[in-house]
Amino acid sequence: MLKRLILPLFLISAITVLSFQFSACGDDITTIINNATTTEVTAKDRLDSAYAQAIRNHGSNTKLVLIMGKNVKANGKTELSLLGTATNPDSIGAWLYVFRASNDTSLRIYTPNPLPTANDCIELTALFTVDQLVNLIQDTSARSMISGALDVIISQNIFIATFTSTLLNSDASVNLAATTNPIIKFDESFIPDTSSLNGNVFFSTGTNQTRNMILMPAAGTLNLPVFITNLTGFPADLWIVQYKKTNSFNQTESLILGTVVQSGQVMGVPNIGIQSPVINLSKYVSE
Repeated sequence: MLKRLILPLFLISAITVLSFQFSACGDDITTIINNATTTEVTAKDRLDSAYAQAIRNHGSNTKLVLIMGKNVKANGKTELSLLGTATNPDSIGAWLYVFRASNDTSLRIYTPNPLPTANDCIELTALFTVDQLVNLIQDTSARSMISGALDVIISQNIFIATFTSTLLNSDASVNLAATTNPIIKFDESFIPDTSSLNGNVFFSTGTNQTRNMILMPAAGTLNLPVFITNLTGFPADLWIVQYKKTNSFNQTESLILGTVVQSGQVMGVPNIGIQSPVINLSKYVSE
């Protein structure tokens, strides 16, 4: 059914593009087509739409439990394309909004409609199992973290507690992860210290660089305050930015940073004088 709906709309879009070509002399046709069939969005650009659809389809007590962004750009946006529609879950490079209905433990998954003039979302629930959702996360350590969180979310009544109106958008979160210095780090014994290894420093070298983002309920899932007993200001929810690259030895390296979800929030370790809106979730950071 999805293919039947998309094909006529794609043809309409193609006709529009061709009509525009004749009235826009001098414009490169490839640029015109790309502009007409792709659009970049932040996490919150379609979140209200996904929320409305989820509540309408699955009941008023449906709760947001996770947002996942694959192949997020440095500006905190993902590119939606007609070529990467919901027919192929493995190739999705967009936002996934994950909800849990109140009447069962199944997850409901939505993604922004990639059609050029659309402002709604497409439900992907039938295409995904929890394992398929987790497997979209590229880094093993990040995958384990989210898998554990989803297990808790499914078995308990845990959801994103931050109001969407006050939620820090993905562009602001990725900027925090990229530029904040110092950030909080901890070693294998969860002893905290400061670190200057932010996203920009990490991506100053290496190839095949990718950036993924996840919004998750951190309270009750990550349990960092349990390990870092004097960690203050730990938010109920956490934006996670996962950086991945290939280094000069052709090895894969990953950096996982957690950022706050509301403007002005900071985490701190008062007894050693650390305050930062970003925490390094990759253990054994040596710098």
